[in-house]
Amino acid sequence: MSAKVLLTGASGFIALHVLDQLLAAGYEVVGTVRSEEKAEPIKKELAKEHPNGKYQFEVVVDIAAPNAFDAVFQKHTDLKYVLHTASPFSFGLTKSNEENYLIPATHGTKSVLESIQKYGKNVEHVVVTSSFAAIVHRHRSGDPTFINDETTWNPVIWEDAREDAATSYVASKKYAEKLAWDFVKDNNSTFNLTTVNPPYVFGPQKFTFGLARASLNTSADFVNKALKTTPEYEGPFNQPAGVACDVRDVAKLHVLPLGKKEFNGQRLFPVSDTGYGIEEYEKGKFNFEKILRILNEKLPELKGKISPGGIKDNEAELSKLTYYRNKITTDSTKLTFYKLEDTIYDAAKQILDYEASQK
Repeated sequence: MSAKVLLTGASGFIALHVLDQLLAAGYEVVGTVRSEEKAEPIKKELAKEHPNGKYQFEVVVDIAAPNAFDAVFQKHTDLKYVLHTASPFSFGLTKSNEENYLIPATHGTKSVLESIQKYGKNVEHVVVTSSFAAIVHRHRSGDPTFINDETTWNPVIWEDAREDAATSYVASKKYAEKLAWDFVKDNNSTFNLTTVNPPYVFGPQKFTFGLARASLNTSADFVNKALKTTPEYEGPFNQPAGVACDVRDVAKLHVLPLGKKEFNGQRLFPVSDTGYGIEEYEKGKFNFEKILRILNEKLPELKGKISPGGIKDNEAELSKLTYYRNKITTDSTKLTFYKLEDTIYDAAKQILDYEASQK
């Protein structure tokens, strides 16, 4: 492969795995970062893992700003593919949920698509990182008669979401993805579009410098917090909870569609323990109890040092969560996704090994 790919938000948890897989496949990569400082540790690791890789970084300070990507596309006129993984949001007691979630999500997506439309004349395929949040009907959790899949859209409207932060986040993901699909249609865009809709994303950091932070990205930090429990921990064990997937599978679904027209118009939905020819669709659910059980089973040296959990019938607890199916994704990709227990083990082992190396 010698095609050039733009990867937005290249320093992110998912994006670093995408970057690794792109370079391993022979693509030339232009990654956007918010500052030169963000790029430096990545360059050091890539020099070791991909000494012959072709890559460079461009600084885009605020991807939600109008015309934020114009200069990148004007400079790199030979971009063939765009992977838009950047999804900024901001927290602030003085800001509204619209400023925290909706505006950054939608404006970031709109900004990159407008730049492609104006200057990306050679772009053939765009892959946008969306979320299971854009799919899920949260009010139907625990209802086995309602199955969330690649065809469903969460029904939340902004007027009902604006007062609650969690609902605002879910709504913002839907509005951002809808914007992408509508943009392509309304502008008669010549490029193909695919979205990737992961639920909670677990797994190891691509590079261990990501472990040096006080806390990891939201999903990965669940494992970190489980490792820091004591045998006396009294819960809650039923939260956090949801549907899970592996970061390496999410990255694979970003790279796989490139150059393949059959993925045009598809929403790809990765879930742990699912795959081509697999008929079981409930193993990808997790809660804090399940994380603790996996850690105690897969890492016996932790027994007696961390919480053993506290829910006797956890299957009953997990049945209260969302029901899903991702058969469209597994049938079209022919992939089998990581088992949740292996994902949790790999993430935990990396954290433990890193902490041991720092002593």
